[in-house]
Amino acid sequence: MNLTWLFSWRNKGKKVANSPEPAVSAAPQPSAPARPATTTAPKPAVVKAQGPFEVQLNIGRYRMEPYTEGGICVVMKGIPLEPGKPKLAVKMVREQWLNHQAVRRQFTNESQIVRELNHPQLPRYRSRGLIDGKAYYAYEFIEGFQLINLSQEQQRFPPALVKQIAKDIVRQLLEQLHYLHNSLKPVIHGDISSENILIDTQQKIYLVDFGCSHFQKQASKEAYQWLAKPSFISPEQARGEAWDHRSDLYQAGILFYELLRNKRWNIGKSKRDKVLYAASTERQADMFLLDVTDARTSAFVARLLDPDPARRFQSAKEALDALPR
Repeated sequence: MNLTWLFSWRNKGKKVANSPEPAVSAAPQPSAPARPATTTAPKPAVVKAQGPFEVQLNIGRYRMEPYTEGGICVVMKGIPLEPGKPKLAVKMVREQWLNHQAVRRQFTNESQIVRELNHPQLPRYRSRGLIDGKAYYAYEFIEGFQLINLSQEQQRFPPALVKQIAKDIVRQLLEQLHYLHNSLKPVIHGDISSENILIDTQQKIYLVDFGCSHFQKQASKEAYQWLAKPSFISPEQARGEAWDHRSDLYQAGILFYELLRNKRWNIGKSKRDKVLYAASTERQADMFLLDVTDARTSAFVARLLDPDPARRFQSAKEALDALPR
């Protein structure tokens, strides 16, 4: 099944003034530290809107347009002013966080991770350097929508159709996790969610936002400060324990559940409630999704969502091999 017709609405009619743009770029904003860093975080400042501007990057001249922003980083869309150059997603730390040591270290770590990636459905690194004295890194702009749009815009993306393509989405995600976990420098993503996955009109998905990621061999107590979104946090992350690649698999299980059930897995209302829910969740019965899918798929999701990492699938490859066809 092809999603092209579902995306065709974006080409019809005029854009509504002040309407939000579809999430197209990888929009990688790292989550805030899970616990206070050694350096006191500055108080958030009022952010002034920044208009388009031109800048010379080390791969050519670009027109930078504001694209999206988070609490710590902003992402600009780079439009090439020279033929043959790709569009870019250009990520920079917000000015009020520039002197925060933990943020600076993680931003450097993130850019190094993205630079190592070599997979057709992961960000393709292109450049890093300074813009007006501020560090940036850039990768090729990815055309697609955030996966969360599939549940938020049900008139355009019927739940029955989303359920049909759920298994293929998870298969692609597990393939990308297998690459990350088994690359020359294994990477743990740490922040898989429907907001950090893009889907294009051909049903290809792209895992983005490596703001919470770290190289497995360089994992440290500090690395574990950068955690998943509260709705996708794993039990071990919620309990403040050391976590590894199996947290990525748990988050993949949440994604699968939400695509099949068309509802949130974590029922907490506040951030605190979500963390407490994740920390105290119990193992689901193998047949807990039997009303929306087959028995094998239900048992597969239940194993991904096991609160005990030792009882989950131990690798993305093991999960791929067990994924019902």
